[in-house]
Amino acid sequence: MNWKKSHRVVAIAITLPLILIALTGIVLQLRNQFEWIQPETISQKIDPLQPYISFEAATKGVPLENVEQIILRPAKGNLSVRLKDGLEIQMHPQTGAILKKSMRRTNFLIELHQGSWLGNIGQYGIHFITGVLLCFLIFSGIMIYPFSRIRR
Repeated sequence: MNWKKSHRVVAIAITLPLILIALTGIVLQLRNQFEWIQPETISQKIDPLQPYISFEAATKGVPLENVEQIILRPAKGNLSVRLKDGLEIQMHPQTGAILKKSMRRTNFLIELHQGSWLGNIGQYGIHFITGVLLCFLIFSGIMIYPFSRIRR
């Protein structure tokens, strides 16, 4: 087997998916530093004697099929309703007062990073194979390196 040629061909083949995975990984690591990627969670004081609002009240005016997640953080005094279109509505869990409405792009970046934005084809047909071929590159690089050092 010609390790150098195989190494070169595989490296060229996985360049674009690997760049996408690396760039989205870097951006996701910085998500807490940039409001554009992930909105900051607003903390509020809560009254331990006052009850929380119901989920029906939290999603008032929003069709339930558009709700992706409802997240209650009692320690932070925050109730977040995340919609499928990326909008996140943060509210006080007891009064229902809206604290912030903003776009959350983290989910889209995660889908790009893991390849699920193209469904199974992207996740298993592109990203999984890219990972396997990256392991091949590491192995073939180890096989090539000692021989390239001896010839010099």
